[in-house]
Amino acid sequence: MADRILPVRITRASTALVAVLLALLLPGAVFGQEGNSDSDERRLITPDDYHRFESLGQASFSPDARHLAVTVSRFDDDGEVRVIPLDGGETRIIEKATSHSMAPEGSWLALVTGPSHEERQAMQERNESVRNDLLLLNLETGEEFEVERVQGFSFSEDGRFILMRRYPPSGGGGNGNGRDIVIRDLQTGLDVNFGNVAQAEWSHDDALLAMTIDAGDMAGNGVRLFDAHAGTIRTLASEEARFSALTWREESRDLAVFRQELDDDRGDTVYSVLAWRSAHEGDRTPLVLDGHVDDFVGSPADAAEVYGIGTQRGIQWAEDGSRLFVGVQPRDPLEDEPDADPEEEAPAEEETDDEGDEPEARRGGAGDSIPGLEIWHSRDVDPVPQQRVRANMERNRSHLMAWDLSGPPVILGGGMANETIALLPNHRGAILQDDDPYALDRMFGPIYRDVYRVDIETGERTLLAERVEFARGVSPEARYFLFFEDDHFHTIDLSTGEVRNITGELDGVFANQETDVVVPQRPPYGNAGWTEDDAHVLIYDRHDLWRVRPDGSGGERLTRGAEDEVRHRVVRLDFDEPAFPDDGPWLFSLFGEWTKESGYGRLASPGGEVERLVWEDRMISRLSRADDGETHFYMSQRFDDPPAFHRVDGDLSNPTTLTRANDFIDEFFIGRSELVDYENEWGVPLQGALYYPADYEPGREYPMIVYHYERLSQGIHGWTNPSDRTSYNTRVFTQNGYFVLQPDIVYRPRNPGLSAMEAILPAVDAAVAAAPIDESAIGIIGHSWGGYQTTFAVTQTDRFAAAVAGAPLTNLMSMYLSFYWNTGSTDARIFEISQGRMEVPWWEDFDSYRANSPVHHIEAMNTPLLMMFGTEDGAVEFNQGVEFYNAARRAAKDFVLLVYEGENHSLAQRPNQEDYHLRTLEWFAHYLKGEPAPEWITDGVPYLDQQEKLERGPAAGRR
Repeated sequence: MADRILPVRITRASTALVAVLLALLLPGAVFGQEGNSDSDERRLITPDDYHRFESLGQASFSPDARHLAVTVSRFDDDGEVRVIPLDGGETRIIEKATSHSMAPEGSWLALVTGPSHEERQAMQERNESVRNDLLLLNLETGEEFEVERVQGFSFSEDGRFILMRRYPPSGGGGNGNGRDIVIRDLQTGLDVNFGNVAQAEWSHDDALLAMTIDAGDMAGNGVRLFDAHAGTIRTLASEEARFSALTWREESRDLAVFRQELDDDRGDTVYSVLAWRSAHEGDRTPLVLDGHVDDFVGSPADAAEVYGIGTQRGIQWAEDGSRLFVGVQPRDPLEDEPDADPEEEAPAEEETDDEGDEPEARRGGAGDSIPGLEIWHSRDVDPVPQQRVRANMERNRSHLMAWDLSGPPVILGGGMANETIALLPNHRGAILQDDDPYALDRMFGPIYRDVYRVDIETGERTLLAERVEFARGVSPEARYFLFFEDDHFHTIDLSTGEVRNITGELDGVFANQETDVVVPQRPPYGNAGWTEDDAHVLIYDRHDLWRVRPDGSGGERLTRGAEDEVRHRVVRLDFDEPAFPDDGPWLFSLFGEWTKESGYGRLASPGGEVERLVWEDRMISRLSRADDGETHFYMSQRFDDPPAFHRVDGDLSNPTTLTRANDFIDEFFIGRSELVDYENEWGVPLQGALYYPADYEPGREYPMIVYHYERLSQGIHGWTNPSDRTSYNTRVFTQNGYFVLQPDIVYRPRNPGLSAMEAILPAVDAAVAAAPIDESAIGIIGHSWGGYQTTFAVTQTDRFAAAVAGAPLTNLMSMYLSFYWNTGSTDARIFEISQGRMEVPWWEDFDSYRANSPVHHIEAMNTPLLMMFGTEDGAVEFNQGVEFYNAARRAAKDFVLLVYEGENHSLAQRPNQEDYHLRTLEWFAHYLKGEPAPEWITDGVPYLDQQEKLERGPAAGRR
């Protein structure tokens, strides 16, 4: 528990506005009862236990499928890596390990280790840099080596060598970027050291290491190639320049790099591209694309005469090695270069118009250079706050350029603010999308784009489709471009330009009917990918997978998920393969829409039935396959059963538990979860997840907390670790003796708040009918959108005895006119076509905005409400909390506002997280359990009192 808290203000509606700085958090929390008579040895989880709870993270097979390594993390405690022999031997635990990596071949495992959790905290408090170490473990022999102070590492592709990058020396390393690296031969244990290495990259086969050397005085700078097997070094370039972005071509030994130099004439940096064919044995003289790109093909929109190569796009080789792709940007002209047509003569003196105004070029520009001034205009397509957030990205925009290693480069485009560009999979062209023609649409509506194919030889653009909203990319063989409009998928034949509706004659519904935002076109359920040779595209509807011919000649539904309402989604286990087999087999993840069962199934071929290989009433996920093609593992979990990895064979049968999180869980009462069925007020069938108190005893009534957002029931089987870093932890609530209900919510246009009420209240009724819940002790809580719905709820009904709202919208009208400051985008767009679902601005439908705004119904609020805001909230304006605070004061309502200084939309500082967590528990304990209220709940805390406590230090306590 931290011994101080960052600045927080507690404001209570029944008192004057006050500010308080908390000094000390109370240890402990509100606990449920001891165990029942049938489980005397079990107990409830306390905050002192939280640090023990584990999460299973990264997991990977060894290449021979004989070991599984799993990273285990813990809050506020040391993590570990478990190395599990799949033949049933003893698990090896490497303490204080935070990540791991298997060698691509062989038996070596590398593990990042470091100081303990307590040591890290102490070092950070002393402003000391934390340094990690590297542990190398031979999985066959048990041999291990520890190498201290290793910043990063990578294995060679053959697994025999490992590169270890050292930390920079204390006090910095001059003005060079180079550091020491060590190459270890894992067969012999011998090390080779290189100094002043800025970058080092293994080739994609064997063990060739390319290095850029960057010394402080540039002495010896260059590009070197180390053959680790032969122990030889080859110098490819050596000059007083800096080099970066080493890039090998896949399945070859072709190499490219940027060379950075200063241009004294223009006063900027020039990046040239150097490329070597067969770098390990070919000509050491590189092919060079000079950074001054003034001889090029193509006509980009900015039409600059001189471009410079930029590094933002990196370097990309064409698959066949015929070209390199880099980014280019317009360069500023030299001072003696004319900006205008040289044939036009400048006037001898400035002219004025008849009224004596300044010349046209200078009008309105006097303030453009005033520091701190921003000019906001109503015609701004992208508002200035958004432009500000994206300023660096816009400065770094570049056109994509293709260079065939001999002739002039071709500028393909993509560098304008309205453009995006992507190479075709075969690298023989590109697809450019341009939203500039629809700039006014995107201000407050969907984003549409025109789609072009760009010729790789000339940079010429060919229009393929106009006003496309849902582009779905190019097929693996680059024959088709896929997009979705008018509720159907369409393809464009890239060789002919022909557009075809490929699902129009099929029975499936491909627009997502569960998306209830108000947009002209609902998004598609999605597509899984393509089959070999672009023969078919695999498309989803609500439950099933369809195999559809891209020429529009038909398709078929492969699965039968709709019949029992089980969702089928294709699983890809080999990400090196760009396409699925055309005739199967296909592997699917399965999810029961109403049962919440899940698992995996296989379809052998079209026309067959999906065989359910794993199907359980729990959450089944994270299927992975070893290199042997037969050994698999997956994770399973339930709310009452922590996550575990299970090994299975090729048909996912014969499961064996390999490792499990929280093996100590039998020490505690855990509780359980169940589904609650209900309908909202206009007859839509919905479900809610109901979680039982951990120490539940039949015959007793318990209070309940309703936590909500939109659809949450699908997470009913998810395990949750207890934590005091969040106020919305289901495990903590159930451990404190509460039922927790998480209902699903759907929406009607222009009625977000009322729609939520029309789902939440029937869900509460269904829960009360299903379990012994004290109807007089029901609380409600939510954050952001859930905070809005909570705040709205307590102005509409007296059903809830207490409420907690984190960072809620309170006035839809004023919020509509604000910004989502984290991105700089306008809230108006969010309100009209996204989560707000309001369709129009408030001046076109004042009544709907007022009817759904909590602050406009403050006079009806009778439920005590605790609200939390950070002063720097970049998602929901802090002033939304201020408005409601002042309204509650004026209406004399029972309301407390917690104001955390400097925090954004979610609390990031640990002391603040813990404080909000404890105050939430105290709030509900008082109003739902009748426990005595601390003074901050009953009276607030005067500003000066809090200042005095802060000055007296932690011993002053917290009230």
